[in-house]
Amino acid sequence: MHAGVPSLQFLHNRGPLHALVAALLVSACTAPAPSPTPRATPTATATPTATYQARGAAPFYPEYGNPTLDVQSYRLELTWSPRRSELSGTATLTIRAVAAVAEIALDFSDAYAIDSVSVGGAPVTSGRRGNDLVVPARLAPDARATLVVGYHGTPRTVPMPSGRRDFPGGLGLRPATGGEAWTMQEPYGAFTWYPVNDHPSDEAVYDVSVTVPKGWAAVAHGHLVGTSSAAAGDTYRYLATDPVAPYAATLAVGRYTRLTDTGPRGLPVTYWIRTGRDEAFEPVLRRTPDLLAWLERHFGPYPFPSAGAVVVDSPSAMETQEMVTYGARLGSRRAEEILLHEYAHQWFGDSATPSDWRGLWLNEGFAMYAQWLWAVDVRGDSDATWLKTARNSDTASRPIAGPPGAPRPDHFGEPNVYFGPALMLREIHRSLGDAAFFDLTRGWVQDHRNQQVDRATFVAYVNRHTGRDLTALIDRWLDSPTTPRST
Repeated sequence: MHAGVPSLQFLHNRGPLHALVAALLVSACTAPAPSPTPRATPTATATPTATYQARGAAPFYPEYGNPTLDVQSYRLELTWSPRRSELSGTATLTIRAVAAVAEIALDFSDAYAIDSVSVGGAPVTSGRRGNDLVVPARLAPDARATLVVGYHGTPRTVPMPSGRRDFPGGLGLRPATGGEAWTMQEPYGAFTWYPVNDHPSDEAVYDVSVTVPKGWAAVAHGHLVGTSSAAAGDTYRYLATDPVAPYAATLAVGRYTRLTDTGPRGLPVTYWIRTGRDEAFEPVLRRTPDLLAWLERHFGPYPFPSAGAVVVDSPSAMETQEMVTYGARLGSRRAEEILLHEYAHQWFGDSATPSDWRGLWLNEGFAMYAQWLWAVDVRGDSDATWLKTARNSDTASRPIAGPPGAPRPDHFGEPNVYFGPALMLREIHRSLGDAAFFDLTRGWVQDHRNQQVDRATFVAYVNRHTGRDLTALIDRWLDSPTTPRST
């Protein structure tokens, strides 16, 4: 996530260093080569089982996610009315019971009226429990069920659990000026537009169709596989054939111009800019193939069948899977660096995904360090300046937001999970040397592609891969209440 700048209340230096931190954070919130052609329609067997609790710890956000369920696929058939700012849809979910259940309870905003519900083709009566949709259904462990929900309503966002200032409208899908709509939803917020198990470890494949008025366009995560026209409007269909965590899903609706490009190894790349408003972003978006090539040289093949970016009216950016969301209010001056950060998340976060939000450092530390390396390697920035920036920001953030390995839930996505872990990776890098370090990072991503990961997984992998016990170094950087001294 680059989601704008984590609150600058943490930054005390108001000189050039302050400006650099702002620029850095506004971009910080990233196997065999994948085929660049669309794959088969998603199937219910493509998703790992749900794993929610890190070594017995309480859930990080207990009001979101249901550890008894594993949603394996979502088929969303949506219609957006700009005139009414209304979303209507039918969501079809394939669900596996992790444990015996008497009900299917999913996160879903009470902003929506429920039009119909069925389980296994049989109509049922649903209920509400706060922002949970509750459907009666008795399932034995490992039993599967197909849930279909019809609904309509006007989306409503929820507050961001953080001191960051780049989410003024909250989290989730929000109606925007002129009938447009777009979403940002980390650590949660997918439930503001479809029924979902809104937890990072319950990844699923997606088939999303969105109908909009003629002259409008819809953009979603995954890759565009077709459009069709009818009297009701134009329908855009997207498939995500690699599993997606709910926070990495996206939807944007507006008057868009579609641009296409080709990335490394023939990878199809698509950009969506708001017609008549975002033309200034086209040159920097066109840098995407070079950014992806740089990332591939360091971290291995891009992990998905397509890439791209959609521009929305936001002061943030987000690593939404296969289709990065870029906020136009960030401007274009640092856009290349911000995009590099969000594309890095396609490896770190979208492909190798944390099993719990305690592992956000696994996403942001790697993406921030990639951003740091790129800025020094490509743009010629001073490594010493980056080092000073990172240490100062981490020093200011830890007392407020907690150490990276135990962040405070009410300070989500603040500098503590960006800079401290990046400094830790830098120390590992300097200890191992370039060849061994990038062999480690490439192996980490490729060996954990489309899997959930956590701290224990990372430590075990680093020690095994390097043949050295780096546990103490990692623990020091992740657990210390103050910024450790670099060795």
